[in-house]
Amino acid sequence: MPSGKATVYVGYLPWSATEDELVRFFRQFADVVSARVIQDRKTGLSRGYGFVELVSEEQASAMCTKLNGYHLSGRRLEVRPARAKPVHQ
Repeated sequence: MPSGKATVYVGYLPWSATEDELVRFFRQFADVVSARVIQDRKTGLSRGYGFVELVSEEQASAMCTKLNGYHLSGRRLEVRPARAKPVHQ
């Protein structure tokens, strides 16, 4: 039985990458739940990284293995498991 959803960090995204493009690209390799490109709060421009949520930890692991170092629009992607967001107290 597959385990729960998992999120991967995607670094070194092309500056022009949109969330829709990220979903379309990653759907070629796995079942994507959602994707998010992180934007600068002041400018609204991409910060060059994002997160892709997948339906299982197995798919996330396979995605990291397959796509880490993959060249996309002249940029070498960094794809790895996302770290938990720190809790501020």
